Amino acid sequence: MSALAYQQQFDNYLGKFRTLRRIEKATGVPKVYFTLAIYTLVSISVFFQLKAGFTTSLLALIYPTYRMFESSYKNDSEGLKVWATYFWFSSLLSFAELARPEQYVPLFYVAKLVILFGMFLPGYLGAKHLHDAVAPLFVPFFKAAEDATKQN
Repeated sequence: MSALAYQQQFDNYLGKFRTLRRIEKATGVPKVYFTLAIYTLVSISVFFQLKAGFTTSLLALIYPTYRMFESSYKNDSEGLKVWATYFWFSSLLSFAELARPEQYVPLFYVAKLVILFGMFLPGYLGAKHLHDAVAPLFVPFFKAAEDATKQN
């Protein structure tokens, strides 16, 4: 198979993603080139530790923020619960970075990307699973606060 055939096959695959179609339409840059450029830059940054913290934080912020505002616009309370959980978990990871784990954990930023992508990519919905696991732990606190409000 020739390189052009692979490029066409990849372009067809990327055509499934409306965000990439919108970017291509807005910028005029083919989605294949845009995707490969981002992939290359991220790979270099993360694997060679060149501003890897900034790169992973940026990637962990762009798409989830867009989807959170989309859920807000559509009044999707379930979606907002999931994105609130995602951002809570992402904040915990960012706080953990203060300990400089990349010095002790090989490929920390690669693991961070894999975990965060698993949290927000639609095929995995890790944030929804985390919300379903963690939310019941907070129910007693919510009930206690509700009871205290009713007494006053």
